[in-house]
Amino acid sequence: MSNEVEGVILAAGKGTRMRPYSNAVNKEMSLIGSSPVIEYNVRALASCGVKKVYVVLSDRKEQIMEFLRNGEEFGVNVAYLYQDMEKGKGTAKAIEVAEPWISDNFMVIYGDSFFHPTHFFLDMIRFHQEESAYVTMGIYLMSEHKDYGIVKLKNNEVEDILEKASEDRLKEVKVDGMYPVNSGPILFSKSAFDYIKKTKISPAGEYWLTDSIRLMVEDGKKVLGFIIPRDVFWRDIGRMEQRIEAERYYLQHINKMKKP
Repeated sequence: MSNEVEGVILAAGKGTRMRPYSNAVNKEMSLIGSSPVIEYNVRALASCGVKKVYVVLSDRKEQIMEFLRNGEEFGVNVAYLYQDMEKGKGTAKAIEVAEPWISDNFMVIYGDSFFHPTHFFLDMIRFHQEESAYVTMGIYLMSEHKDYGIVKLKNNEVEDILEKASEDRLKEVKVDGMYPVNSGPILFSKSAFDYIKKTKISPAGEYWLTDSIRLMVEDGKKVLGFIIPRDVFWRDIGRMEQRIEAERYYLQHINKMKKP
C-alpha cells in the first residue's frame, strides 16, 4: 500500500526564529546528533515504502541539495521544487508547487520537524488508506500549546483548527487531558490541491495550509486526525530551545542505542 504514497518535505522557510545561526546554516540542516534533521525525515519516508520525495526549497537553500543530492544514499528518489516567494509565502503555496508532480496520495512533512521513532508513519499511511480519508493530520498530544495550532477532534474527525483561542475553549478540546497539536505529518489525496489553490491570504500576509484544511472541513470532506503514539518524541527544531531539547533526547536515547 505505502508505495502509492509520495513524500513532500517543506524546506523553503527562512528560519527567522533561529537567526543569526540560520543566516549561515539552513534550519533543516541543523544537526541532531551526527545527522541533519531533514535526513531523519527522508529516511523515515523511505522506511515506510515511499519511493519519490519532493523537497520544496526557496532561495539560499543549496545546502540541502548538496547534502541529499538525488536521494540514492537514503533509498529514495529526491527531486527539488522551487517556491517563488513573489507568488506568495506560506505552507499552502509551498505545497501548491508540487501539484504537477503528484500522482496520488502524498505525505507532507515540515522539514524542521524531528520525530523519533518514526514507526508510526506506516501506521498513519495505512489508517489514511483504509479510512479512504481526504486528509489525515498527524496529531501530537502536548501538555502545553503555546505557538501551535490546536485541532478540535470528534471521533477522529477534525472539526476545526484553533489559533489563539481562549483557554476555556481550549480546555474543551483536550484529549486525555492533553492538547491535540497539529505537528504533521499530513496525508492528502491529490484532489486536495483544489482547496489548496482556493486558500486566501492570511492577516499575516501568508497562505496557510491550516486554512486550506479548514476549507475542506467546511465542505464536508473526510478530514481525520491520527493520534501519534505517546512513545514518540517530537520537536519543531525551527525554535532554538527545541533544537537543544532534541539534541538532549538524541544523546539520552538514540546515541545509547547506537553504542555496542
